[in-house]
Amino acid sequence: MLAPFRTRGIWPYVYGVAGVIIATFLRQPLHTWLGDHLSFSFDYLAVFLAAWTGGLWPAVTTAILSALVSNHYFTQDQSLQITSLEEALDLSFFVVVSFVIGLLSETSLRALTRAKQAEQDKDAFMAAVAHEMRSPLSVIYYASTMSRLSGSERPTDQLDVIDRQVRHLNVMIEDLLDVSRVTRGKIKLNRRQVDAAAIVAGAVERARPLIERHKHQLKVQVSPEPMALFVDPLRIEQVLSNLLTNAAKYTPDGGKIVVRVREDGGQAVFSVRDNGIGIAPESLPRVFDLFMQAESGRDRRDGGLGIGLALARKIAEMHSGTVQAESGGENQGSEFVVTLPLEQAARVPAQLAGV
Repeated sequence: MLAPFRTRGIWPYVYGVAGVIIATFLRQPLHTWLGDHLSFSFDYLAVFLAAWTGGLWPAVTTAILSALVSNHYFTQDQSLQITSLEEALDLSFFVVVSFVIGLLSETSLRALTRAKQAEQDKDAFMAAVAHEMRSPLSVIYYASTMSRLSGSERPTDQLDVIDRQVRHLNVMIEDLLDVSRVTRGKIKLNRRQVDAAAIVAGAVERARPLIERHKHQLKVQVSPEPMALFVDPLRIEQVLSNLLTNAAKYTPDGGKIVVRVREDGGQAVFSVRDNGIGIAPESLPRVFDLFMQAESGRDRRDGGLGIGLALARKIAEMHSGTVQAESGGENQGSEFVVTLPLEQAARVPAQLAGV
């Protein structure tokens, strides 16, 4: 783990207090030479220690404590009052420098926190990739072995199994490549005018095998009025199919999934609602983060790398749209809402993202 001694807990304040005590003892032998002069030479070490281990607020707290202790023990009247311009300047300089030290360390500590989170996400991602790829590869190996043992008979069942697993691997690899392209801004949008109902139909066909496997009830409600969009239809189908797949995976068998499309204020509004496991309130703000998966301990027979929702949001944003998640909490189901511009989008020329 990166720099385990740097923390947000109580220890930086403890280090600061200890540093002030040590600085006071180090200042004592020089008191005769310095006289009543207010000096913070040793206190900078205490501030630096508190700042380096805990960031801004431990540094500020240590600086205040140092000023009080020094003013009380090393000034003539020992009354915690500033009695001369020199003392005021010394104190002001000490406070400003301590604040700058704390601010710089806070920036460093936040960067370290992000690095730790990135390291954890990387480890989780690598574990997910290894798990998800191991399953279809094991099935392919088993089917291949069985086909060799079948003799001269046509091993159609084994070939079907291999075909399905190869398609599953291909989808997984395409998702990984799409994440890379989105991150680097290299996805090409092939925009054209298309009706919202056609996009929904295409997305439903993509997700239908998983929905039928879990015996879900799927209800599609599309406005009878045509809603023309100027989008990349394959990419928007990908957005909706990711939402449908997510709903199918996290809804118990025999659940209900409802897809609605309506027009609202010059926008096409797509919603996918389910009566599944829902989303805990603390997880809702991170549901679109890369590699975020609900309930890591769930049965993972349907696979997934935790990139579908993140990819859906990025693609929607590239079309000047949005994706939002709502849930009443655990076991309360969830709803994902996609909004895309209607008429105003038709006047936007096709463009290459990131070029």
